[in-house]
Amino acid sequence: MGRKKILSRLERLDELIGLLKAGEFYTVSDLANRLSVTPRTLMRDLDVLRDKGYPIEASQGRGGGIWLRRHWGIGRLNLNYREVIDLLLSMAVMEKIGSPIFLGNLKAIRHKISVSFPQEQRDRIQALRRRILVGELASQQVLEDFQNVAAIKGHAVYEAFFEMKELKITYEDAEKKKTKRIIEPHYLLLNWPVWYVMAWDHLRNDARCFRLDRIRTAKTIENSFRLINEKKLMESIEDFASSI
Repeated sequence: MGRKKILSRLERLDELIGLLKAGEFYTVSDLANRLSVTPRTLMRDLDVLRDKGYPIEASQGRGGGIWLRRHWGIGRLNLNYREVIDLLLSMAVMEKIGSPIFLGNLKAIRHKISVSFPQEQRDRIQALRRRILVGELASQQVLEDFQNVAAIKGHAVYEAFFEMKELKITYEDAEKKKTKRIIEPHYLLLNWPVWYVMAWDHLRNDARCFRLDRIRTAKTIENSFRLINEKKLMESIEDFASSI
């Protein structure tokens, strides 16, 4: 019975959030009737939403009511690693573009996002941001055989990248030759719209750069790795590229 009661309240809170987001102006009795609860229960639900960061306004007296502030945001962000990477990448792309139209409020937005995370997570997020690199646009030659990455493969790579775990992949090169590799995904590089994984390749015992759309299978394994300096990794990759 307790579980049923908890679930019904969660559903009621979701419905209440939906009503408030619609931008309508409600009285306490309006909302209570819509949700089939007493005014006292409704006020407790509103307090729960306020505690979660929803800026709910209320005015008393004749003509008073309840509404959600128009310019609002959730104070507490609960993001998984995919959402964190997407968010950091979006900001990195804006910085790379360098347009004053986009950059006007970027510093303030970046600060607000940063302080929304618990203190113990901020250093990790900053370190993650430094591992996401944005280069130039992909060349026409690269675009000719570029394919959009299947979401499940991208997620496996992102998980290994975020958790700093080794990744077992099947990779297909430009000649359609497939090899099985175990790699350490140290950095992600975006030459729009093409993703690259800058990694340590255990098969070659050296640094390599893998195009994400050529990774045919990907699975995270439990072995952790320590980050290699970006400059050293890039130098090794450039040395390899110039030798072939």
